[in-house]
Amino acid sequence: MRTMVTTLLVGLSLLTAAPSASAFGKHGGPGFFRGRGGSGGGPGGESRLPLRLLVQQMTPEQRGQVREVLMADRGARHDILTQLHAAHEALSDKMLAAGTVGEADVAPLLDKIAGLHRQLLQQGAKAMLKIRAIATPEQLAQAAATKQRVDQLQDEMRKLLGRPSDGDDDAPME
Repeated sequence: MRTMVTTLLVGLSLLTAAPSASAFGKHGGPGFFRGRGGSGGGPGGESRLPLRLLVQQMTPEQRGQVREVLMADRGARHDILTQLHAAHEALSDKMLAAGTVGEADVAPLLDKIAGLHRQLLQQGAKAMLKIRAIATPEQLAQAAATKQRVDQLQDEMRKLLGRPSDGDDDAPME
């Protein structure tokens, strides 16, 4: 019984954590476009900080080229995200299925999810490399300097405010 409860808790933890580990907002994948730390924040938030910092330095013509790269990338990203959503649903269904569920039962689904996260990361890296190629060396340097300053400010905020607590983190689970 204890193994089943442990497996269920680990599975539910994965289901909770995996969708927030994101390359493109809330949809899964390691945090490639994320600023240091940070929760991502979705559209308009920290999730695309390096991209936003670079595009901020660009001319309107360059921004149009970036828009074309992102539009071309959208279809591939959408396909991966659709598969990722289905894989997360399958894992959720497996974890909540009647009967005994062990690590061997969920391993193929976890492998599939990990592979899709990797594909999403690779897709994001390809798009960012194309966008990076549009920028001038001066624009790249300015974006890097701005990111460094943003990171410093975030560190200062953490030192001043501390990390938010979700309550009683040290309480044992029963």
